[in-house]
Amino acid sequence: MNFIEKNRNVEPHDESILYLYVQDANGAPVPNQKIKIYAGPPPTGEPPYFVDDDPNNPNRRTDAGGKFQFIVANGAPAQRLDFWVRVLDREDNPASAPIQFPFPAGQARWVIVTLGAEGAPTGPGDGGATPDVKPIPTATIDPRLAQELRVMANALTPTAGTRYWKLISAQYQNPDESGGGVNIVCFVQDENGNPLPGQRVTLRTTAGDTATQITDERGHCDHPMGAGSSFAPDREERGPLTVFVEGLPSDDVNGMGLPLRRHVQYILTWRRVTAQTAETPTPAPAPTPPPVTPPPPPPSGNVRGRIGNAAAGARLVLKSPTRALDALVASDGLYSFTNVPPGMYTLELSGVGVINPALSVTENQTSVFDYPPVTNAPAKKVLKHYLLLGPGAQPGAMTNLILALDYIVHFAPVVGFAVDEALNAEHVTIVGGANAVSAQEEQRLREGGCIVARLQAADSYALENLFQQLLASGSPFPS
Repeated sequence: MNFIEKNRNVEPHDESILYLYVQDANGAPVPNQKIKIYAGPPPTGEPPYFVDDDPNNPNRRTDAGGKFQFIVANGAPAQRLDFWVRVLDREDNPASAPIQFPFPAGQARWVIVTLGAEGAPTGPGDGGATPDVKPIPTATIDPRLAQELRVMANALTPTAGTRYWKLISAQYQNPDESGGGVNIVCFVQDENGNPLPGQRVTLRTTAGDTATQITDERGHCDHPMGAGSSFAPDREERGPLTVFVEGLPSDDVNGMGLPLRRHVQYILTWRRVTAQTAETPTPAPAPTPPPVTPPPPPPSGNVRGRIGNAAAGARLVLKSPTRALDALVASDGLYSFTNVPPGMYTLELSGVGVINPALSVTENQTSVFDYPPVTNAPAKKVLKHYLLLGPGAQPGAMTNLILALDYIVHFAPVVGFAVDEALNAEHVTIVGGANAVSAQEEQRLREGGCIVARLQAADSYALENLFQQLLASGSPFPS
């Protein structure tokens, strides 16, 4: 499908960031969509002075909410910067026109653009459907939900004129697609497909327990799934979790959970509609429970990392004197614990024992712990030189990229933001201190067979001088 710009907002902030939201014809988010980003002068961005030509970079895809973000500068740019974003299809062909994100000199701002499938209705006042009669979109249901997991999407049969929450999209991410996530990701929209913040979305278990989350400014909330939601589809078991929207009669999705405790995610989107004719249920819905007033969320933090040489599905237990939480290692070695109460924990790995006796969890922070360092070097290094800038969302990464432009043009290294990608290079030059790439990650690169150097300076001026010294020396590698 082709995507066109549906909405654009500019908000003053302390940093300069571009946000792109990609939606399908029903206004539901499009996850895992390839994105190409480059920078260049208006009106076309040609010739570009920065291009990311690697559409397989995981940092260049939309997330589960259909969002792509890129930090242009930590504050206001010193000179005008024009970035351009383009949606790509699976064959890397353009699926949208270039979308311009201008950042004037001396002005820190967020530029927020929403793309919709061409021909989809747009927001109010733009010539779309009238406020009185809104077309009811056809639900897009991932067939794997019913075929592989026995998860059911239940539609209401409302009488004409009844306002209700209609499920317009239900998608599934298997362990290879979820990135280690274990959430039921929910989005709620108004009649025009715009996000609805402050809406209650409730999860109910087969035991009758309920939990309610409130949607944020994007109409989004997450319901995390624990090990207690595990079920075995091959034994014709169904998951214990049902999710629906409060306030009006609502379609629901039931039978969800973690199949065999694997890390999967469900992505659900509801839209508020007015029934025009009675609809056919598939199958009849469960009665909507009475509204539940949610308690304020308790303070929590997160833990994530990578377990090397562990089999997929290996069990991790995070323990404190008062609780024990468990998670499973994904096929790529990643694991995560979410909504963990702050405190000191031990981390145990099945078949090994305690691998961290004092893991601290801090409120609103993510603790990262890898075990052990990855020691398997690639059989053959496919890249000669990799310039590693640290995570793209890390403050300072984009500033360092701009400072390195002359160096990049002259020596032509592969430029990126991921340690996993850098492991494929003979030489890795890290730009920035431990806040960009930690000492533990640097050691992992060395043990992976990479020749590692680090360019670190007290400020941007000193870092630019380091790049100039390397240009003058004729060698890309610090001595």
